[in-house]
Amino acid sequence: METMDTSLDWLLENLRHRTPGIRHVLVLSRDGLKMCHTSELHVDRADQLAAICAGIQSLSLSASAEFGDGGGAGQAMAEFGGGVLLIIGAGEGAHLAVVTDHDADVGVVGHNMNELVEQIGGFLTAAPRRIDPAGPTGRTGGSGRGEWAERAEAGAERTR
Repeated sequence: METMDTSLDWLLENLRHRTPGIRHVLVLSRDGLKMCHTSELHVDRADQLAAICAGIQSLSLSASAEFGDGGGAGQAMAEFGGGVLLIIGAGEGAHLAVVTDHDADVGVVGHNMNELVEQIGGFLTAAPRRIDPAGPTGRTGGSGRGEWAERAEAGAERTR
């Protein structure tokens, strides 16, 4: 899994701009590595937010195992002075996190987050490792923009 992929940043920026009250958007791996984030979130702050979100999701999974049916945790929300943090699953081994202003409509934010996950969730799944006949660089040609960007754009075209 890539630790940083900027090919999906435009989708995260779109979520932030079309949803009132969203300050930051981040996609992270289950183990707390940032995968991509919106531009106003400084790299160091993105690392910090990814670690916080991974911890919250881990605790949510533990709560599910101890007090629920063990089926996992679909979403987590933390309300704090000045804002709200929402986290949802976004593909196998990935999460989408959003930080909002305190007065944001979390129902609208959550709805828009779920729509985005439906659009890109399949692209955030960590594929099993395999031997690539192209060699260690894996470069066999193509546009150079990355498979995620091309597949996400194709998905966006289908929804228009």
